[in-house]
Amino acid sequence: MFVKVCGIKKIEEIEWAIELGFTAIGLVVYEKSKRFVDFYNSIKMFNFAKGKILTVAVSLYCKDVIKFKNYADFLQVYEKCNCKNLIFATENRPLDNNWKYLLYDKSKGDGIFREFPSWILNYRDRLIIAGGLNPDNVKKVIQKIKPFGVDVSSGVEIDGTKDFNLMKKFIKSVKRGEE
Repeated sequence: MFVKVCGIKKIEEIEWAIELGFTAIGLVVYEKSKRFVDFYNSIKMFNFAKGKILTVAVSLYCKDVIKFKNYADFLQVYEKCNCKNLIFATENRPLDNNWKYLLYDKSKGDGIFREFPSWILNYRDRLIIAGGLNPDNVKKVIQKIKPFGVDVSSGVEIDGTKDFNLMKKFIKSVKRGEE
C-alpha cells in the first residue's frame, strides 16, 4: 500500500519516514500553509530523499508545484495542472482522468475526519485517502474503502510537529488494515 506522510519540515522527519517504511513524503510548498517549506529547503530535502523514498511537492496551486517538477517524484494540487506525475487532490468527483492518482481530501488540510462518498469506490486502484486520518482510524478506513493508498499529516503530529511514535503507530495500523 502507498503510505504518504505529508507536511514534512525537517531532514530528521524524512529519516523517520524511511526507517518506518512510509512510501512517500510530502513537502508543502504553498506559502500560506503552517507547514510551508521554502524553495531552497525543499530542494535540499528532495535531494536528500532521492532514491530512498518517493517525494511529493504539495500545494493548492499548479504555479507553486510546477517549479519542483525536476526534483519531486509527484506534484500534488487541488486544481488542473498539466504534468506527468500528478496527484489530483479533490473533494469532488473528477471530471477527467488526466492524473496519475486521485487524492480524496474532504478536509482540505483542516485535519478533521469525515465520511466518504460512494463515488470514490470507482477509483480504488488510483485512490489515496486523506483528511483526518490517524493511527486510531486508518485501519478501519483501509478495510472499508480498500484504497490504493493513504496520506497522513496532522494525525502524526503533537503541537504541529511530526512525532516518531505516532508515525510508527500509524504504519502499524496501516499494516493491520491490510491483513
